[in-house]
Amino acid sequence: MQSAEQQERIKELEEAFALFNQTSERLTESYNALQKRTADLQDQLAQSDLEKKRMADRLTRLLQLLPASVVVLDRENRITEMNPSAENLLGEDAKGRTWPVVQRNVFLEKNSAGELVTHQGQVFQLANTALDQEVGRILLLQDVTDARRLQEHVSRHQRLTSMGEMAASLAHQIRTPLSSALLYVSQLNAAELTQAQREKFALKVQSSLHHLESLVQDMLQYAKGGKSSRKPLSVEELVALTMRNLEERVNNAHAHLSYDHSAGDLQINGDMDGLSTALQNLVNNALDHIPDQALIRISVKRSEAYIDIIVSDNGPGIEAENLHKVFEPFYTSRAKGTGLGLAVVRAVAEAHHGEAWVKSIVGYGSQFGIRLPLEAE
Repeated sequence: MQSAEQQERIKELEEAFALFNQTSERLTESYNALQKRTADLQDQLAQSDLEKKRMADRLTRLLQLLPASVVVLDRENRITEMNPSAENLLGEDAKGRTWPVVQRNVFLEKNSAGELVTHQGQVFQLANTALDQEVGRILLLQDVTDARRLQEHVSRHQRLTSMGEMAASLAHQIRTPLSSALLYVSQLNAAELTQAQREKFALKVQSSLHHLESLVQDMLQYAKGGKSSRKPLSVEELVALTMRNLEERVNNAHAHLSYDHSAGDLQINGDMDGLSTALQNLVNNALDHIPDQALIRISVKRSEAYIDIIVSDNGPGIEAENLHKVFEPFYTSRAKGTGLGLAVVRAVAEAHHGEAWVKSIVGYGSQFGIRLPLEAE
């Protein structure tokens, strides 16, 4: 017979074994669940690796097929990776070399638009983005040669179209001053004329001939699109030449033409005659619209990469709806105007990789400007 104490101990052992069995079953279930979760995670990881490999393969194929050149630089500006287009452009030996050295070897110059030009005349647009502060950059070189040639072709076509319109307009515009000059010349030999009348007719003939000269000059300047030889020149000398050429007309119009020297003497690359013609057209435009006592000021403002040569006047101003038309060929608000003066200004500015602009308030005058890139210092 077992004692009560022994029976109690057996009961405790049975309870302990039962608890142990329950715990073991739970641990087994947890282990099985963990194994299943591990298998699921392994499947997901394998799927993720497969997706990454597919994405990497797609990116590799895309880079191989991409016509643009892709270059990867490290934080020391050394080329670490290139796609086939970049290898064809830069050469396979470019890998491992610094980008500034490769750029100097492959490209002849950088134009005013920041595009790289090869020795063969190909034009490449350069874009870059940072990968990471500690990693480097990606460069994208896109061949825009065809696009630039197409732009030039379209511009040439537009000028040829305009020249047809210009020929018809000029035939009418030239006829009037030419007829006037012929009429006054025919009267100069009349015996009954006094000396004062002869001088008056001579001045009329001179005025008509100056008008003809201005028409022909604008026509030639517009026809060639403002292009000519480009050399380093001083803005001070450019303005001084312009003011000398305008001195007679300014005096005859009882106007005042001044120049603000505060910007100092700046250097640009350009054609002195073409730019002087453009500035003269801006001043003449102001004189044409201000009957008497015109106040015209030429000033220069400099930004980081450009300068603005500005002609300000105290004229009647231009209505807001007409501001976008003033640089168009043959647009004029004057009965005797040809509409070529300001078109020449825009053509000259664009030929110098710049632009022409206008600001005006009716009743307070106008500002016309030629924006030109600065010569690198």
